[in-house]
Amino acid sequence: MVIARLVAALAALWLMTVPALADPQTITGNVIYRERMALPAGATLHVGLVTLPGNTPVVGAGAVLETRSTPPLGFVLNVRGSLDQSLQYGLIAEITSGGVPLFRNVTAVPVDLETSEPAAILVQRVGAPAPSVPPAPKGEPLADPTILDTQWQVTSIGGRPVIEGKAPTLQIAPDLRAGGTGGCNSYFAQASVEDDKLTFGPAAATRMACDEATMAQETAFFDALAAVTSFETGDHVLRLLDPAGVPLIGFVDSGNN
Repeated sequence: MVIARLVAALAALWLMTVPALADPQTITGNVIYRERMALPAGATLHVGLVTLPGNTPVVGAGAVLETRSTPPLGFVLNVRGSLDQSLQYGLIAEITSGGVPLFRNVTAVPVDLETSEPAAILVQRVGAPAPSVPPAPKGEPLADPTILDTQWQVTSIGGRPVIEGKAPTLQIAPDLRAGGTGGCNSYFAQASVEDDKLTFGPAAATRMACDEATMAQETAFFDALAAVTSFETGDHVLRLLDPAGVPLIGFVDSGNN
């Protein structure tokens, strides 16, 4: 009964990668810890799929636990898109409260995409905030600070203005985790930045339904995001470009619009 409630509470962990062309790859499992304690209401569970070795992020999602919860915490990752079957994959889970990490597993738990056996992720207590993704290798160029930690709001997609009140957003953290809202659903992705080059990994989104126009705009936004290869910035504006340098998405700094 407890497990069923937890699984229901984690419905937001269903993933939808874009473009949604391939059959979904479903990964299920439980996150557990040995401490005899309940998580505070409002704690967040994040589960991410990474490549092995190296723990390079592929896709992930998070869900808020509305009530005090105890393990096991059930999750379902329904990944759409192309996963390279020649690679090895693993799972990393992190539980946070108020932005402070409480539990995580440092070593990714290997996952076999060809079987349907649930994965068991044992997380350990942590005492201080720490990045949950690997740091950039030495010598790798740092991301342009002008695009980081800014709440960007979409003004146009493919040259067309967005629906008033339904504008998608984008924020890229210093660890290059990217996310925001597509206008209807929250989404998550991993960014890669080098000089003026910018690309995004598969986007994972919640699966709420909105009106037809908003959903069409959200699909166009996710499709455009997947095609981005570079960017340019101006006076509190950001433009994401395709390989030919054609603007795909226009943004404005929402703190200065």
